[in-house]
Amino acid sequence: MPVPYTPLDLVSAARPGGEHLHHDFLVDGRPLLHRLDETDGFDTVSPLAADIPPTVRAEHAHRLLLADGSRQVIHSCPDCEDPGCGAVTAVVAREGGDVVWRDFAWQTGPTADPEREGYPGVGPYRFHAATYRSVLLRLLESSACRRVA
Repeated sequence: MPVPYTPLDLVSAARPGGEHLHHDFLVDGRPLLHRLDETDGFDTVSPLAADIPPTVRAEHAHRLLLADGSRQVIHSCPDCEDPGCGAVTAVVAREGGDVVWRDFAWQTGPTADPEREGYPGVGPYRFHAATYRSVLLRLLESSACRRVA
């Protein structure tokens, strides 16, 4: 049976303690980072964090738009987007006219092991492709992803 559709949007958020203002994915009405923190409390932020260069944020949004069955960084360490530092990743796949995020895992190297390092109860999330694209394009058009001259 297919996973039901999940609403997707963006929300302004801050890490616990109020630092590092950033955007987060609002999944089914809740910031995704809150769902992940409830599971294990890792210190991660969205690669859309305000203190990460706009070009990195734009590259991240483009990778999520173009992904087709590959594992993508969803949240990363506060300083970079390198899985070697530790990152929450998920498989981002196109299924019919939908986009699905599944197999969330804590990744610290070139591969992830969802069985050992997965997030039970987080995902899979099925998004309408048009909504998914609209949210990421809105992000790309925002000041959060514009290059500073």
